[in-house]
Amino acid sequence: MIDLIGQQFGRLTVIRKAQRKIGHNAAWVCQCVCGNKIEASTINLQSGNTKSCGCLQREIASKIQRVNLLGKRFGRLLVIEEEPRKVGDHIVFWKCQCDCGNIVLHDTNTLTSGHAQSCGCLRKDDLKKLIDNNAKDGTMLNQIADTRKINKNNKSGIRGISWDSSRSKWTANIMFRRKTIHLGRFDNKRDAINARKRAEKEYFHPILEKNR
Repeated sequence: MIDLIGQQFGRLTVIRKAQRKIGHNAAWVCQCVCGNKIEASTINLQSGNTKSCGCLQREIASKIQRVNLLGKRFGRLLVIEEEPRKVGDHIVFWKCQCDCGNIVLHDTNTLTSGHAQSCGCLRKDDLKKLIDNNAKDGTMLNQIADTRKINKNNKSGIRGISWDSSRSKWTANIMFRRKTIHLGRFDNKRDAINARKRAEKEYFHPILEKNR
């Protein structure tokens, strides 16, 4: 059996073996630098999961609470007020005004880590620029990711697939650089769908990968 007596783990020093087990692991009585004693398992000590009696976490939480973000700017967001609502003992929320005028709430970590830069308008503007740039060569990203309703006359329910009643066949087409490319006529609807998917992979995927 491993003997941890005298060893130090973070703020804890092992002073003796505990009489009980924690789960299937041996437990040890540990003295924290703050004076408290706790029992911790071998695995939690050696893995670093337990480094103190709990005082370390309280100190970290206290430091987070003391961070004052009032008046600070994060991208397009200006922190204008601390939100009274808190989650747990240490997650503080801040009311932020975006340059576009919207008001949003973000916690301290989300702001300081750079994960929040706007109310969402920044992403929309970046997407618009991306679409505008790709429009120059005739390939519209908003057509690739088209969310418009499918024409009510489309009996297939799938964009680019239609029923040719004069030939009694399913027709597959794809729009690329403002041109309609005919992919073929098929007896089976599934074959037409597969042809459309292959064309999307050939024409659309390189553009989407390039502009990720």
